[in-house]
Amino acid sequence: MDESNTLNSLLEKVAVYHPLYGGGLATHLPMVLIALSKLKAPDEILLKAFDNGLDELELTDNLDKVNVVEGVESELGNSGSYLSYLKYYQRELAENGVNTVLEKTLPSLISGIAASAFHGLIRLAYAVEANNQSEMAIALAFWSSEYQPFKLSDKTTEESCEDILARLSKYGENFRFSPGIIVDRMDEIAGLLQRLDSEIQPAFIDLSTIRQFAIKSYYLQDDFTLLHTVTGCHAFSIILPFIDDVECALRSFWKAIVVAYLSTGLAYKGEKIIIPCKEVCFDLVRDNACLSNDSHVIKLVYSCLREYQLSGDSLYYLAAHRAVFHEHK
Repeated sequence: MDESNTLNSLLEKVAVYHPLYGGGLATHLPMVLIALSKLKAPDEILLKAFDNGLDELELTDNLDKVNVVEGVESELGNSGSYLSYLKYYQRELAENGVNTVLEKTLPSLISGIAASAFHGLIRLAYAVEANNQSEMAIALAFWSSEYQPFKLSDKTTEESCEDILARLSKYGENFRFSPGIIVDRMDEIAGLLQRLDSEIQPAFIDLSTIRQFAIKSYYLQDDFTLLHTVTGCHAFSIILPFIDDVECALRSFWKAIVVAYLSTGLAYKGEKIIIPCKEVCFDLVRDNACLSNDSHVIKLVYSCLREYQLSGDSLYYLAAHRAVFHEHK
């Protein structure tokens, strides 16, 4: 279903800006606009978010003289090829349609799903939900140019996802990270895991297990990086129908989540969560999220609402409520 004219008009205006700014940070503006629309925010809220979100964004060059990449895999991970990828995906989507392009492209991108701290994935998923082809082209180009794979062991273990992190978390805790942003820390700790040839893959894997791991870890740690694994799970579920090899995609996603967790330097908390008796009512949380100036809060609440509607897990409500009302565990 098409979104409001206001949303599409604002997304068209955002499209002239590069998805990165300030030395590698991802702009959240288009994702915030889509999340607000899905949270049923009125048009004036979207317009305010747009006006407030333009600071520091960087305009892209005209595409007329840009050379198109030869194919999806020709320049993966080359940030300087963003415009070449954008021109490529604009053409591909116009000629072949959304389903064909996603089904053809995602198998090549999935191993680099951590791109820009999962923002390539999240931006694409939101674009799909908004049914906005221009945003899809931008998101695919963004993911392709920021593609971030990790060459880690494919060996499996009978351990659970939680047991795997409990075993590995010491490496993140004791690692001396260089200055940098999330993607830099992820690259560093992934390099250590590769050298150690660490087993990170559970013998059995499914999206439900990854979702439960992500929301529990985020709730226990209240960590900024781990927030992206929760919104990432929601996004992953949106693109999964376009992927044939589900297990391969799940293992790539899990690999990125392991690396993301270790990049925080946190110990792994696997204790049982006692959920307080609290009535689940997302209306107040949603309304307050729409008034927030924090892009991560808006996106988190939207993802938690969708994940709660699917699973009925009240931990999503508690995480969203805490984020909106600044509660502490």
